[in-house]
Amino acid sequence: AERRFTADAAHELRTPIAAIRAQAQVALAERDDARRAHALRATLQGCDRAARLVDQLLTLSRLESGVAVPMVPVDLCALARQVVADRALARQQAIELDAAESCSVSGDATLLLILLRNLVDNALRYSPPGARIGVTVSGEGGAAQLTVEDSGPGLDDVALPGLGQPFQRRLGHDA
Repeated sequence: AERRFTADAAHELRTPIAAIRAQAQVALAERDDARRAHALRATLQGCDRAARLVDQLLTLSRLESGVAVPMVPVDLCALARQVVADRALARQQAIELDAAESCSVSGDATLLLILLRNLVDNALRYSPPGARIGVTVSGEGGAAQLTVEDSGPGLDDVALPGLGQPFQRRLGHDA
């Protein structure tokens, strides 16, 4: 299990580290102050993505080791607002949120935040520029429902069995 985790971690970290390195090289070579600042901001964003990935990998490791996760009330609408606000500024796609004022669920806030980030990031990653991504959180009859819709290609029958498996990715997409 440790060897698999190490291999998975190395595989997942390779892409963000390569992107950070490329942006740092651009910043070093750039003479124009505005372009250098842009490359440095992109470098910082890459560092933030890598840090989130490390957090996700550590969380996955703890979960796979069988550590019990305490379930507490979490406001799913507030988490969705946070994720959408974080992502809305960084992309060319439009992200829309339809959520009630509050929608309490029983869970772990960190795991739910990772879930929301992954769903929204995948919708952004696999949708074309100018696409609309819709995030809806509703609570009906005491049950919460989270929906993320995008205008990406969707999953074919071959990719469906890998859905939910760690480190699975559509072919041709490394971002």
